[in-house]
Amino acid sequence: MPPIRAAHLALWGTYALTVLVNVAAVMAGAEIVRDITQPLFAPLLMAALLTAAPRRSRTSTLLLGGLLCAWVGDSLGQLVPGLAQQVTVAGFLGALILYAAALAPHWVRTRDPMRYALAIPYGAVVIGLFVACADGAGSLLPVVAAYAVALATMAFLSAGGNGLTWSGGTLFLLSSSLLAMDWFLPGASIAYSTELVMLTYTIGHGLLIAGMVRLLPRRRWTPCAPGAALVIVES
Repeated sequence: MPPIRAAHLALWGTYALTVLVNVAAVMAGAEIVRDITQPLFAPLLMAALLTAAPRRSRTSTLLLGGLLCAWVGDSLGQLVPGLAQQVTVAGFLGALILYAAALAPHWVRTRDPMRYALAIPYGAVVIGLFVACADGAGSLLPVVAAYAVALATMAFLSAGGNGLTWSGGTLFLLSSSLLAMDWFLPGASIAYSTELVMLTYTIGHGLLIAGMVRLLPRRRWTPCAPGAALVIVES
C-alpha cells in the first residue's frame, strides 16, 4: 500500500476514534474531553481530503473552505459562550453554501428525474421545522431562514454525487433538524438529543467528505499507465 494511502486511511481511523471519544464524553458529561475533541473534527477531515486530492481544484478548494467554516462553528462558539448559537449557525451556513457549490456540478452531470422528487420531503422537513421554530429563533430568524434554505439545497444536491454523499447530506439534514428543535422549539424534549446531534453530524460530515473524495477524478495513490499522460478536466 502506498504510504500516502496508508496515511489517508489512518486519518479516517483517527477521525472515527475522535468521534467515539467525543460522543462518549457527551454521554458521560465530560465537558473538558468534549471541548478538546470537537475542534478536531474538521482538521482531521481536511487532512483526509488533502492526502487524497492530487492537486488543488475547484472542488477541493470549496470543500476546504466548507471545512474551515465548519471548524468555526465547532470551535469558536466555545470561546464566546454568549454568542454560541450565532457563531455556530453562521459557521455552518457558510459550510453548507460551499458544500452545495461543490456538489452542484455532480448533480448536473448525473441528473436523474427521479431525484427531483427528493425536493418534496427535504423541503417539507425544512419548512416545517422553520415554521415551528420561528418564534423561538428571535433575532436569529433571518439567519435561521437562510440556513434552512442552504441546508435543504445541500441535502438535495448531495443525491447527485454517490451513495456516500447522499447519506451524508441526509444525516446532516437530520442533525441540523434535531439541533434546531433543541434550540428554538419551546417545550421540545428529545431523549439523548445532544448525543444524537453529534452522532448524526459527525457521521454525516464524514460520509459527505468521503463521498466527495471518491468523486475526485484521481487520487494521490491512483497509478497512471506507463507512458500515459493524465489530463484532468473539472468545471
